[in-house]
Order: sequence, then structure tokens, then C-alpha cells
Amino acid sequence: MVTISIAKLFEAIGEADIFGLPDMTAGAQYLYDDIYQRLLRDEEIKLSEIDFKAFTFDDITSLKDLHTEVFEKNERTADSIASELRKIAPVYNAVSFV
Repeated sequence: MVTISIAKLFEAIGEADIFGLPDMTAGAQYLYDDIYQRLLRDEEIKLSEIDFKAFTFDDITSLKDLHTEVFEKNERTADSIASELRKIAPVYNAVSFV
């Protein structure tokens, strides 16, 4: 029988190099942290909140490439891992209290 700690599994996946982010320019990092991440959380972003001096067009292109080359690949890998984990039958243990 295989026992899996979900908390440890998520921690290990988060630390895996394959899911790590490559180095980014300061502008691309700004776009990722302050714009992209907020959009992923469905947060509203007003144009007045964006520091347009913090990034360049090249940073936008860099983030677009990062999405295509890293995020989409990571999503496919994560889906594959999740699919394999779904195949593992759960085991329930009865806990007895004294």
C-alpha cells in the first residue's frame, strides 16, 4: 500500500525545478507579480494602478514567451501528475479514540 501525504506532495511539487520560474528582468517580474498574478486571482486592476514606467514592450514579449514556453508546459505536466494521482485508490483508516 502506498501512503501519500498531500501536504508533502504539494511542497515537493512546488520545489521541483521543472515548475520553477526562470530569471526575469525587473520589468517582466513586475508584470508577473503585480499584473499577471492578480489577474489569475480574478482581481480587478485599474489602469491607474499600473506603473507603465516599470516595464517595456520587451518585458511584455518576455512574459508572453514565458507563458507559452513555461506556464503552458507546466500546466500539461501538472495535469499529467494529477491524472496519475487520480488513479490511486484512496485508503480510509478508522481512528479509534480511547
